[in-house]
Amino acid sequence: MEIQIITEDKLDLICAICLDPSVDQEARDLMENGMDKRICWIKKMMPKGLDILVALEKPRQEEIHYKWVGKMLHSDLAIQGQVPMGLLEYIPIEHALEPIIGAESLFINCMWVLPPFWNTGVGTALVDSFILRAKHYSGASVIAYDGDRWFGTSIKYMPSSFFKKFGFQEVDRDGSRVLMFLNLDSKTKPKFIFHKTKDSKKNKKINFDIFTNDQCPWSRYMINIIKKELDKYSNIKVNVVDSNKREFIQKIGLSRGVCLNGTPVINRMASWEEIKPDIEKCLQEFK
Repeated sequence: MEIQIITEDKLDLICAICLDPSVDQEARDLMENGMDKRICWIKKMMPKGLDILVALEKPRQEEIHYKWVGKMLHSDLAIQGQVPMGLLEYIPIEHALEPIIGAESLFINCMWVLPPFWNTGVGTALVDSFILRAKHYSGASVIAYDGDRWFGTSIKYMPSSFFKKFGFQEVDRDGSRVLMFLNLDSKTKPKFIFHKTKDSKKNKKINFDIFTNDQCPWSRYMINIIKKELDKYSNIKVNVVDSNKREFIQKIGLSRGVCLNGTPVINRMASWEEIKPDIEKCLQEFK
């Protein structure tokens, strides 16, 4: 296994991980535009310190089992003569598209390991490599999750228990979102900026705000699926809120997720199944 920092000429490797073979064709079609926007965002943020670590290995003519896909050849995953196994993306915390305040710290935007390589040491290798780079700063930060199963699946995405193994400690919390910090001689700790709730129940329609930015293509998928379902309701006004500007996130206190009448329902990307109960409850209260 080799850990590389990805350059612009190797961004195809990022696409292969973000839109891996387990993403079905319907979702892939919805996410293609989001992936294009993500690539543009990456190129824009690289001069500001964004880096992406990718775990790579040489392709093998060996059959593997791919969760949600089935059997396939290891070599079928090869891009530019290498098999990408997972990534870890990070940026100086002052440029993070999350509602956090911090300084002299690197922030992990996201981390994902492809299913065939789960429990093989890929995640550990990525974090170890990241920490070596974070030592040039005074700390490392990440928003991890406590018990969340993203999109209603069995996926425990970036669990807090994983990062604790590397010395990260909880310094703030927003529900199941845990802000964790690895202190490498920093005098300050990061903290959350909490959402400012705005009551809009007096409106004739229910306001449904979807917050999204270009850091992750799954945001676009979430928008398309939720809007399709909400089209069935005549008394719900859907607003797609662009959170690509750091200043906006600091002011609002939310970067991704949904709000009903100004109140956050979920402060991360979510499935329709997760949001539907809150919609139905709100409809009853709105009568």
